[in-house]
Amino acid sequence: MTFDDLTPGEREVLACYEQLRATLAEHGDELPPFVERNAIKALASLWQVANGLDTHPGQTYDLGA
Repeated sequence: MTFDDLTPGEREVLACYEQLRATLAEHGDELPPFVERNAIKALASLWQVANGLDTHPGQTYDLGA
């Protein structure tokens, strides 16, 4: 599946995944612990969507997910 094959809604969800991943990578250690932990949980859930859409989202182990 390519990016062009995705619906607008699927693209929006993938954009959320990418934004959250980038935020955690850049600012994760600045966040209060409860915010960071819950953001990591959300990232793991969004990763499942990205993986299910066969977009090869990579691994998130470096972010704690």
